Amino acid sequence: MLQSPRLDIVPCDDTLFDAIRMGNNVLGRVMGVNVPKKWTEFRDTFTPSYHRWKAHPPLRLWWVYLIVYKPGNILIGSCGYKGEPDSNGTVEIGYEITPSHRSMGLATETARALVEHAFTQSGVLKVVAHTLAEENASGHILEKIGFDRTDDIHDSEEGPLWRWEISKK
Repeated sequence: MLQSPRLDIVPCDDTLFDAIRMGNNVLGRVMGVNVPKKWTEFRDTFTPSYHRWKAHPPLRLWWVYLIVYKPGNILIGSCGYKGEPDSNGTVEIGYEITPSHRSMGLATETARALVEHAFTQSGVLKVVAHTLAEENASGHILEKIGFDRTDDIHDSEEGPLWRWEISKK
């Protein structure tokens, strides 16, 4: 588990993936947390992630985590890595915080914890992230924790994006 001052960031395992698929009530009982109705905007991605994770066990460290806000013991989102580090030692992060808990610095804590964790792993030299190609909260979060915007790219599904990077010191 990753931790920050106000968050427990819990890696998904078989039990949690199964609980997610069975619904919020089951997930809440399994985790021992309060689970709001709309804790994620990416529910549809959990099943394909699970199948990829099961087929390639090294992804267990490099995939899905659930974010629990300690005050209130409430599930407030998900985060993780988009696969294991590549041959250049680069890993990509992503995160989401439910709207009811945004603007509280929790996404910053989440992103910082993911970066710190990545840099403690052997061979990780750089962490990247992508945001929409516009000024937004995610870009400000990444800047705040030391990322630099390095490229403008076009994703076939998401359109124009900005690439952000931070290198191990």
